[in-house]
Amino acid sequence: MSRAIELFARMHEVRSVTADERGRQTLTGDVILAVLGKVQHKMPLGMDLLMAKYVHDAPAANRIIDVMATWLNDESLKRKDLAIALSCVALDVFCDKPVASQKRQLAALWRKYSDQAKRSNRLIRRWQVKIKQLQPNIDSCETQTAEERLLSAIYELEALIIKERRRIDEYAQSQSLKSSTCPRCNGTGSILNTGECPSCNGRGLFVPSVDNIRQHLRHIGLGRVSDKLWDSELKPWFEKCLGRMYVESGDTTQILSNFLYNESDLDNGLCFI
Repeated sequence: MSRAIELFARMHEVRSVTADERGRQTLTGDVILAVLGKVQHKMPLGMDLLMAKYVHDAPAANRIIDVMATWLNDESLKRKDLAIALSCVALDVFCDKPVASQKRQLAALWRKYSDQAKRSNRLIRRWQVKIKQLQPNIDSCETQTAEERLLSAIYELEALIIKERRRIDEYAQSQSLKSSTCPRCNGTGSILNTGECPSCNGRGLFVPSVDNIRQHLRHIGLGRVSDKLWDSELKPWFEKCLGRMYVESGDTTQILSNFLYNESDLDNGLCFI
């Protein structure tokens, strides 16, 4: 039930649910779950699209890919291997997920501009300064024990630097998988006193473009796609897949909203503002 309620909440996050005059919640979790189950039966693909987009439901995404594979049966495509790969990319675009090259760029930005990265870099610089201060003293050590003690201190600092760099790398990779929002401008598309954010080109998000998608095909080992093949076959197929997803999800959202409004009318007083 919690996933169903989460889906409902995320779909309506810009709106709020009001209580009736007695302050009682008028749309319960059971009602929401029943409505979602009804819509799932009526519009299975549309509900899977919403679940994949809003709550990152992996089984729903797998079912969508299986459905898209059946779309190929109605198409006279010469490169069906590329078409099915593009279908998966279209699903990522629908779910607002960046492609691999953009994920690498996002990770690099998180590594450089996040608050965690800034704290880590301050620590690393502090340890590097200590190492530089200790190194000249090695030659002036009077005993081997003193030299070993000094080298041990340097090795410990170097180990801390390696550990901290690994830590920020893991953090950046993790963050790049969670959100497509540009960490440099925090999704605003602009940087204070400098204008448009150069990292995301003022978009605030990393959403795949046509060029990104063609590069992605090469990245996943499907080779370079000629302009003729792309323009005549693959690009229209990609746009068709993406269009069908938006239409199906839009129709499903409308049906879901209608059912919810009907339920709220029965319960006397739920409204969205």
